[in-house]
Amino acid sequence: MPNSQSLSSIVGREAFISKTWEDLATKSLYMNDLRRIGKTQIIRKMHAELPAGWLAVFSDLEGTHTAEEFAALVYKDSAAVLTKKQKALRKMSALLGKAAGTELAGVLKLPDGQTAPWKEILRTTFDDMAEVLRELPGTRMVFFWDEVPYLLENIAGPDGKGKDMAMQVLDILRELSQRHDTIRLLLTGSIGIHHVLRSLWDEGYKGSPLNHMNLIQPGPLEPADAASFAKSEIVRRGLCSTESDACAAALSEMVSHVPFYIEKLAARLPLGVNLTPALIDAELKNELRSDASDWDLDYYYRRVKAAFPQTEKLVLAILDSVATSVAPSLPFDEIRQLIAARMAIDDEVLREHLKLLCMDHYLVRDEANAYRFYLPLIRRWWAISRNLKSNCS
Repeated sequence: MPNSQSLSSIVGREAFISKTWEDLATKSLYMNDLRRIGKTQIIRKMHAELPAGWLAVFSDLEGTHTAEEFAALVYKDSAAVLTKKQKALRKMSALLGKAAGTELAGVLKLPDGQTAPWKEILRTTFDDMAEVLRELPGTRMVFFWDEVPYLLENIAGPDGKGKDMAMQVLDILRELSQRHDTIRLLLTGSIGIHHVLRSLWDEGYKGSPLNHMNLIQPGPLEPADAASFAKSEIVRRGLCSTESDACAAALSEMVSHVPFYIEKLAARLPLGVNLTPALIDAELKNELRSDASDWDLDYYYRRVKAAFPQTEKLVLAILDSVATSVAPSLPFDEIRQLIAARMAIDDEVLREHLKLLCMDHYLVRDEANAYRFYLPLIRRWWAISRNLKSNCS
């Protein structure tokens, strides 16, 4: 849901949030899903509505570009939280001296003007936080860090010269989250962190920085919750309908039960006419065909080019094949036959890319072990934008 909406309007996430807090009691977590699903809004709501016994900070890391900036951000966020508790980061205060909090371009400075060592900043901040938590029995701390893969990509840089630094950041995050039992991390990413790791492994990185974390995925809303939200949007916008329940259910299903797209499509519906499922479908088709749409669905095509620079044609062929299938899903053998008609392909390479596309949430395996688009909305857009003949357009 857009940031303009209040946290109280975030619907259908109560059970997921409750389970997430239960999981955080024992482990750090990594939340990965498609963009627009609502990951950021979920952790913002968690941050705003902390259960008893928890302290927390929230940071969007997409705009953080160096390890030094990241360390400074963690320190400042931690200090701000403890100030509210009338506590201080004692070792950090000693390290920074009178220059505590002094920074230049987002980087902390030591009293002699030198840049503070980022690893020491992180370790000392976490040590201080753990010490404070010992003074507050029954209290734990969670860092909500949004879009961690972007942070790692930013540190590595477009030329890859910072890959070693990105490896070091991953290693120290693993170290810190395992060393302090009263401190948890909840990381999110809409870009799969596996792409970053594949790149680092190619450079000789040996770590598995997420294997101590549980992977969680919010997914779209349940149909009933999504339809309820859609109906509230119809009412809020003053849309007219003699079949509001049917329209709400149709609106929700057409955009795969994702609140962001429910709100976007509802905003496109005309006032002063009787709303019907057919009219909603017509408006959605117009939106999916529009080159001026603000839904930014082209992201899914751009991401293929960015994530698979060496095998882009293969990935496009896979997605085209699944998008144009008569059946909602395709088994491996049928995908292989369709791809083989277009290009030479090794079975193991195909299997690897199908797995990666599932990890990226383009595709998902169904109960019959066949592949389909994770969101039918994206399948429909994909076929339209690629000018493909499809039974879902």
